[in-house]
Order: sequence, then structure tokens, then C-alpha cells
Amino acid sequence: MGIRRTLTVGSLFSSSQFDRNRHFIWLKWPLLLLMLAPPAWSLTIKGVDIPEVLPARDSRPELVLNGAALRTQYLLVNTYIGELYLEKPMQSAEAIFADDGHKRMVFHVLMKRISARRVANALYEALQLNITKEEQQVLESEINTMISMFEGRMKAGDKGEIDYIPGLGTRVRISGKDKGIIPGKAFFNALLSVWIGENPINRTFKEGILGLETAEQAEINEDGKDA
Repeated sequence: MGIRRTLTVGSLFSSSQFDRNRHFIWLKWPLLLLMLAPPAWSLTIKGVDIPEVLPARDSRPELVLNGAALRTQYLLVNTYIGELYLEKPMQSAEAIFADDGHKRMVFHVLMKRISARRVANALYEALQLNITKEEQQVLESEINTMISMFEGRMKAGDKGEIDYIPGLGTRVRISGKDKGIIPGKAFFNALLSVWIGENPINRTFKEGILGLETAEQAEINEDGKDA
């Protein structure tokens, strides 16, 4: 299906390291620790490795993968992989919007080449479906700032990272370059509504981001909306 999870547990011992009869007592504790240790899962979508934990960094706490989904247009073209990281997993869109913790939206570009401005315009069009006209007017300056941050071209392997930093706002990073910070929480929630709002990209993508679907199901796309 292009999406898989692999359990990776390294080999603890080799036959040259011990004699089972002589070192039986010594082996019991490592074996017990191996049995009790949580599994290390690796998530891969379309050949892209997706970390399930983002280690704490600077003032940002550790973030965990809430969900990931594959965006496909017209049932044929894989456009990007979306990921949402939170301080703790949540399966309710309302709870995520209300939460004041750190968050990160990530999109991995899968298309061979695409204009960064086209990506921004697609986000804007999807945004209009999820916020009221009044909210659009209030956020007009923030939206225009976001669109201006998407410059040049993006290619397969590039990614965008959109962080919500409590008390500060939305930090945008495109293809490894910091583009700036948009103040306030309202803009981040508006942007996130493109994925998990009332009118998301599509139902399966939203459920994948919320962790409600298996990765295999999230690969199915229902329509050809632009975002």
C-alpha cells in the first residue's frame, strides 16, 4: 500500500559473546528489559520516513505524532504527506483547536516540482471553506503575510513546517528556511482547519490526521480538491 510500520529491535547478543549455561544469570536482566521495553515503531509513507516523536528542543517540549495522511488528487497524483504533532495525542478536532500547547503541521512534498506560491494559494482556497467571511477579514493581514512567505519552487523531498508557539504565534519554515512568525493563535487554528475543520481536504485525510484511521485507509482519497 506504500504505507507501513516496521518494528525495529536490534540483536542483543551473538553466539560468540556468551555461553548460555555459564552466563544464564547474567542474561536474565537484559532479557527482562527487552521484554518490558516499549516497541520502537517507524512510520513510512510512500518511502518517506516519519518520526513518531520530535525530541524537546530549546523551549519546545517533546512532541508526538498525532496522525499522518497522504494527499492524493484525482486518485492518481500523490501531492504531499501531511503530519500533525502535539504535546499529547488527541482525536477530537475541537480539543486540538482549544489546546494551548505547542503544535506542528508538516507537509512533505511528493510532486516532482511545484510553485511554492501555488501551494500557498491552494491553502488559501481551502482556508476560505473553513472560516467565515468575518474571520477572513480579521485575518486578512496574516493570510497575506503567509502567502508572501511561499516563494520560489518546491520539489519532491522538500517540506514545510508550521509551528504554533504558545504566547508567540505561528512560525513558518519552508524547505529549511525560516520565513518568520505570524502573531496570535487564531491564524494557526484557521490554517489547521484546512486539515481537520468542518470542510477538510477530504474525510479520510482528516481522520488520518486525527489518528482515527489506519495508515492504509488514509491512503485512499475521495475527491480532487486543491490543497
